Amino acid sequence: MSVFKKAVQTAALLVLASSGTAYAYDVQLKPFTDVTDQDWFRNEVYSLSAIGIIDGYSDLTYKPDGQLTREAFIKLLVTAEQVGVDSSGVGTAPIPDVEKGRWSYPFVTAAFERKWIDFLVNEHGLFNPEKVITREEVATIVGKSLLDRLPQEARDRWMAQGWQDEQGKRQFIDGPAFTETLRGYAYYAVNQGVMEGDETGFHPQQSLTRKEAAAIVYRLIEQQTANREIEKTGFYAIRSYPALDRMPLLDKVTFGWSNLAYTAPGKAQLSMTETEYKLPSGWEEAVQTANASGVDKDLMVYYGKSDLQEFLKDTPAQEAFLSSLEAVMKDARYGFTGVTMDLEGLKDSSSAPDYVRLLQALKKAVPAAKLTVAVPPDYYYKGYDLQGIGALADTVILMAYDFTHDDSKLPSAPLPLVGDAVKRTLLAVPKDKLVLGISKQANQWLTAGGVTQTYLPDIASVEQRLASPGISQWMNVPYFLREIGFQDERGSHDIYYEDTASIEKKIWLAQFYGLKGVSFWYMGNYTESDWALIERK
Repeated sequence: MSVFKKAVQTAALLVLASSGTAYAYDVQLKPFTDVTDQDWFRNEVYSLSAIGIIDGYSDLTYKPDGQLTREAFIKLLVTAEQVGVDSSGVGTAPIPDVEKGRWSYPFVTAAFERKWIDFLVNEHGLFNPEKVITREEVATIVGKSLLDRLPQEARDRWMAQGWQDEQGKRQFIDGPAFTETLRGYAYYAVNQGVMEGDETGFHPQQSLTRKEAAAIVYRLIEQQTANREIEKTGFYAIRSYPALDRMPLLDKVTFGWSNLAYTAPGKAQLSMTETEYKLPSGWEEAVQTANASGVDKDLMVYYGKSDLQEFLKDTPAQEAFLSSLEAVMKDARYGFTGVTMDLEGLKDSSSAPDYVRLLQALKKAVPAAKLTVAVPPDYYYKGYDLQGIGALADTVILMAYDFTHDDSKLPSAPLPLVGDAVKRTLLAVPKDKLVLGISKQANQWLTAGGVTQTYLPDIASVEQRLASPGISQWMNVPYFLREIGFQDERGSHDIYYEDTASIEKKIWLAQFYGLKGVSFWYMGNYTESDWALIERK
């Protein structure tokens, strides 16, 4: 779980030099020019953009007041609902004017098969995909999709009487303008808080704007994620004693107390006495607290030196390492229930099969232990066979941070890059095994005399700065990180900080994708506010 910032920067610079662009990633990393800080839909637009549900235009506009077609809204809804779609075009197209090969075909077909849009197909069997969609049509589609989540008995009760009660409560001025056969579905969208009217009515025949669409889809996702439980793992490492009493808030505690010591060809062992990843004094209290809290206990094994590639080809060294690991895992004083492998820096794809072989040997050496493997995003690190690791491991932690690029002031964990990294990893790792790693850290740029220097300030200093007068702070979008600006005798400072609000947004992202959980590196860095959030979640 250590910072692999330098390697990421180097790789990023290579891509930047060849592309001539500000960023090397195919995600929205710049704000929309027509979505302001004062806009009520700002959070919704940028949140959905971060998970790839909505897009802007090439001129960096979102066009919030633009109208939406039927097929465009269906794509948003189906994507948000994470409904499986068939883009192969195999079989007969169910709707004549949405043919195989059309960009919206898989989304419209998925919605049609679920009977969400059957009322939009006319007597000639046509859907009219390019027709502007109305608020009534959207409310009906949303209502149908929401009712699908209910048992049949509950759906029947709503359609028989529930919608009429809702209609009576709302008393929309233009209520009579609703199509009679659609009212039951439309009013369920209203009942669930996904759509709403105002003192002037619901405006059922009015076209839907892009900003309204963002709000509706975001509310749907909020409904999905609100009660979705996820596993919480805390890394007890490096000055984490102040967070000892937080263990009951977690499901698993991973102790960062060991590292791989590869000293010479054929020689290696598990070390718990060297580097910052070592057994601390008073470790017994931490183990006792974990036991009393009823949480699982993992031992983290860290290694990040440049000779890792050689170690993975050194069978005698691996055997010696595994033998010493086995002894520690069997030591009743610790009572470790699992092992977390954090071997970092593998950029060459030739290392991928070697690492999988090591993990296979590890599982044979300590078969009773749960295996967790920490992996970086796959943009530059090709030495991790994600599919092979996902098949072997009980849990895979995606270290979706340390994207930092000094020259372009790209901070550690912008939400769009985190979302993209998760999507890429899910192509190889099952979601019920994937954990989103969150690192509590900050990036600071100091500019003086035309020269910019970068720092990784400690959390206590950043928190102190936040409470100081004379600073500006705001939630940066699309990064969804706290940005802090101030001037002092040293020059001009700009800090990006993983605060409670940004951590909450990352947890939201993990819940949206239905991941196994989230992990917090490292427990000693998290603040009172952060722990209050973790307790709520």
